[in-house]
Amino acid sequence: MSLTQLPIIDLHELDNPETRDDFYKKLRFIAREIGFFYLVGHNITPESREQLLTTTKQFFALPKAEKETISMAHSRHFRGYTASTEESTRNQPDYREQIDIGEELPALELTENDPIWFNLHGPNQWPQALPELKQQALAWQSDMRAIAVKLIKAFLVALDLPENSFEHIIAEPAQHLLKLIHYPAREDNNDGEQGVGAHKDAGILTLLWQDNSGGLQVETDNGWIDVAPLENAFVVNIGEVFELATNGYLRANVHQVVRKKNSDSRYSIAYFITPSIFADEVPLLTLPSYLAQQALGPDSDPLNPLFTNLGKNMIKGRLRSHLAVTRRFYPAEYAQIINNSNIL
Repeated sequence: MSLTQLPIIDLHELDNPETRDDFYKKLRFIAREIGFFYLVGHNITPESREQLLTTTKQFFALPKAEKETISMAHSRHFRGYTASTEESTRNQPDYREQIDIGEELPALELTENDPIWFNLHGPNQWPQALPELKQQALAWQSDMRAIAVKLIKAFLVALDLPENSFEHIIAEPAQHLLKLIHYPAREDNNDGEQGVGAHKDAGILTLLWQDNSGGLQVETDNGWIDVAPLENAFVVNIGEVFELATNGYLRANVHQVVRKKNSDSRYSIAYFITPSIFADEVPLLTLPSYLAQQALGPDSDPLNPLFTNLGKNMIKGRLRSHLAVTRRFYPAEYAQIINNSNIL
């Protein structure tokens, strides 16, 4: 594997009996060494991608007041539009605007005794100006979930585990997040360089499509490397849930997006498959001894320590990143964050 470029995985090799074993070997090595790779052979057409991208660009070109009609500040479920610098990573503002879209579900009727993370189950907000966005985004989300579930099962088989070992973690109703993202052009040094700050993804797997602007970087044992766009390829990375479940054999790496001076606008479509809110603790998978010996233990971010409870982990990230929502709907947790810079 090159020290300056991510490896490439072809999903078609998983479907071919003659190449399947080699596919599992490559997947196991990549997961252990870097946790990031390009995915090709996914059967997502450029036409469907460009359709969603075009509508996404149309939304971000709307007047600010029109975009704010679906502001996340209106949603206790953390769905909707977030303007640039209104989301933060490691307590620093991110210079990107985005729409967060989850599974389209009715809100649960909750009592004060229900876990706070049950609020992640709920409806999305959709812009009246672009009614086509709902159908396009939900169709994309469904396609991404099918690929993500296929990859999760492939990872498990590659680790000599039953492919259904995560079945209760990814059970219906689906829990996932689609982010349509715009990083505004950076014209001078007065604009922030942080598109999104250095972080690990909290879920299971992430599938990212990025345009040709560049800026995505991943931290490796040899330092930061640029994740250059590759035509018709997704960038896939492992999330912290998978890292925890395998005692660190699968690796969730730190990554960021940097806005370079005089850079163009950047657009990306990020899909995160996350655990069911009705699951309980992170499962500790029993790896075969020859793999267990190579597991280094999970590498928790000291600035964002993990809980073993899946639901608490998922809601914690949303509460910390979207303080306007937290202040309005979750005042007790907001006070914790202000006083301790974290959820306790």
